Amino acid sequence: MHLSSIWFLLLLPVSLLGQNVDSLQDHVEIGIYPSLAYSPETDLSFGVFALIILKNKSGNYSYTPNLISPKMAYTLNNQSIFTLDGSFFTEKNSRLDIEIKYSNYPDYFFGLGNTNDPNVKELFKRQFMSTQGFVMKEITSKLYAGALFDFDYSILQDLIPNGLLSQENPSGLKGGYSVGTGIGFTFDNRDQILYPRKGKFIQIGTRWYGSMIGSDYQYQHFFFDYRQYKRFFSDQRVLAFQLSAQFNQGNTPFYKLSKLGGKDYLRGIYNTNLYTAQHSFYTQIEGRQHLFWRLGGVLFAGVGDVFDYLKAINFESLKFNYGVGGRFQALKEQSLNIRLDIGFTHNGQSAVYFSVKEAF
Repeated sequence: MHLSSIWFLLLLPVSLLGQNVDSLQDHVEIGIYPSLAYSPETDLSFGVFALIILKNKSGNYSYTPNLISPKMAYTLNNQSIFTLDGSFFTEKNSRLDIEIKYSNYPDYFFGLGNTNDPNVKELFKRQFMSTQGFVMKEITSKLYAGALFDFDYSILQDLIPNGLLSQENPSGLKGGYSVGTGIGFTFDNRDQILYPRKGKFIQIGTRWYGSMIGSDYQYQHFFFDYRQYKRFFSDQRVLAFQLSAQFNQGNTPFYKLSKLGGKDYLRGIYNTNLYTAQHSFYTQIEGRQHLFWRLGGVLFAGVGDVFDYLKAINFESLKFNYGVGGRFQALKEQSLNIRLDIGFTHNGQSAVYFSVKEAF
């Protein structure tokens, strides 16, 4: 079995690695955890991440905790990555979701399309700083509307002369700014955000990228995301479903195109850049079961594809995945899990993922 990467969580006694610092303030809960990782392109990497819960004082605490999650990693190849995720709810019924990321990591380019060979690839480095998210205002108790934003500044390095990238010459080889803004709508009646057991989450939106707002690339991005959760014969068992699609039109940089794979969707695909095109869709289902103490397990499966034209979609090109995962409740009083997933595909690919929060 080939694994694109192997992630390890150093779960020594919780008293050593998971520090619940409730004494700082009554409404703050913090967990700090180290991590160790290895992948062929990065060599050994190590780092630390934190989970910071800012408890909602409004009384609706179980549904709207504010979450901040910083992550840092460093590799023996002198590469680094920093990510800061945040979800915030205000007293005036507004919500802000934001991800700030700095990365100086190597990655692979396999070509564009949905039939690429995992063995045909080019290693390059993309150094970038990005900020993405949305600010929305409550229209009704479950419906929000507002602005979407995306800022990305990229520098591409270590390109191989006459390599795969130069041969295909996709948009984005010069790097630069990709800046977009747009509008979006969110319907959300989940019972919880961190670990929903019932309800729906529906989000739809579009962003425009252009020179008027400082972007070096002009294109449009549209997305749709539908999620539903239901208890399944037990309060300790949840069935989760997701259907998602993304569409791009225009001069889209190749590193901003639609993709499959990764820690959140169609887990098991060898590399998130293996299948890349203007558009994508996928659907996945996951069964979640609490086992004992703070431990849980999941089974998941999904199907999807990337495409440039609707006629390019056919059954033979669809990507199927399935897998199993383990869960550890990071903070004792919060339904916030650290997860370790092992995913497989129908064509023999596999991958291991270590992350925080559920995939969807």
